[in-house]
Amino acid sequence: MTDRIMQEIKRLQDEGPSADLTSRAKEGARRGYETALKQNGYWLRRLTTVQVLDQNPEEILRRNERIDAVTPASLQAAFKQYFPMNRFTEAVLVPMTTGH
Repeated sequence: MTDRIMQEIKRLQDEGPSADLTSRAKEGARRGYETALKQNGYWLRRLTTVQVLDQNPEEILRRNERIDAVTPASLQAAFKQYFPMNRFTEAVLVPMTTGH
């Protein structure tokens, strides 16, 4: 599975995601944001975050602008910047035994 993941990261670095995939992801993000705006827990978390990071609370309402700014090219650049092929962590989950 690790090899397949690394292949996909490399592909996204070289080619970027398709416009269709980007569009579908943005639409999902918009729907999630619309739902979150109706929940107290979302507001509590976001207001706490903006306070801790000393940000303007109005930024919470600019989420759609940030979603709209995402493009296949910006995602490709993010994959190049944040997923260098020579630096990664591989973790293995080992089942715990129940006996003593």
